[in-house]
Amino acid sequence: MKMVIVFDTDDQQGMKNTVKIVEKLATDYLGVTLDRVHNRSFGKIEFIKTIREFGRQVAKELADDPESEPTGLLKTKRFAEKVWDVKQDGGRYP
Repeated sequence: MKMVIVFDTDDQQGMKNTVKIVEKLATDYLGVTLDRVHNRSFGKIEFIKTIREFGRQVAKELADDPESEPTGLLKTKRFAEKVWDVKQDGGRYP
């Protein structure tokens, strides 16, 4: 089955209905809810622990090499991607 769905940004109710249709199709044909596919959530304590883990990583890198840049974009991105992937699979980090 193929279906074309229009998401008309000028129609508030139509957009809501489109989301409901896509959620129903995802459940019926993929066997997952959209929350499971796209929703990564943190509880407050988990979020604090994740930030603390990043701080530990920064401190360790600085201890190993005081000239390093542990909060540079690339290293921060890699940490964030690691957390993102764990959350994608429904896990908790750390």
